[in-house]
Amino acid sequence: MFLPIIVDTIVLSLITAVAVLPAKRNRRPNFALLFLVVYAVSRIVTRLPSPDALGLHPEGLAYNWVGHLFIIAWVLIFVRIGPLRAKDIGLTLAQRPGTVFPAVLVTLGVIAFKSGLAVLLSGGPPDDLMTETLLFQITMPALAQELVYSGILLSLMLGALGGKKVEQEFDWTVPVVLAVIVTALSHGITFGLRFDSGLQFDIAAFSVPFLGKLVYAWLRLSTGSLVFPVLAYSLSNLAVLLLPYLLI
Repeated sequence: MFLPIIVDTIVLSLITAVAVLPAKRNRRPNFALLFLVVYAVSRIVTRLPSPDALGLHPEGLAYNWVGHLFIIAWVLIFVRIGPLRAKDIGLTLAQRPGTVFPAVLVTLGVIAFKSGLAVLLSGGPPDDLMTETLLFQITMPALAQELVYSGILLSLMLGALGGKKVEQEFDWTVPVVLAVIVTALSHGITFGLRFDSGLQFDIAAFSVPFLGKLVYAWLRLSTGSLVFPVLAYSLSNLAVLLLPYLLI
């Protein structure tokens, strides 16, 4: 079990290293190194044995609540002891003036897009929709992933390539695209886990997260907060779950 975790993490960390090489010409290469460390930790955490295997899975629950709560916990610990403050990664309810209305429109667009895909690809509503499914899908995936990807990793990449604060004048294009490519690769590349064996790249598993992370990164940087990325992720998940029932 641990060999695939190690190989998978090394491969993706090497790709990340190539992506952040421009930071060597910047005043903050330490942020590039920290990006690699955080990225590797996030990969390892997501590849750890399930709570079932460790005897930590609460009886009667179908979803991995413990694993996602663990991800959220280590992110909060990192903010406490690392170089980034809570506001630096978007942990604030305050929205930049004039950004709420555009963010609402983009969020509605994300919901509509994911709902449309769900309708096109769905074979109909599932046989049963548990309350736990709804509660989990509108909370844990969005909180855990956006704290890591649109929060810590995006902020570290911005810092590595020259952006000290989200509010300053800075060309965000390169660091945002690099951060999004790297995080989307974490979905598209696998080693001996999703497939039978060997290193594999799934273009579909890469493309959808790439587009989604671009949108979430824009929401994060334009508003200065993770509120809208989390809302877009959570509400689109909710719509995908409920829409098949509404169309019956």
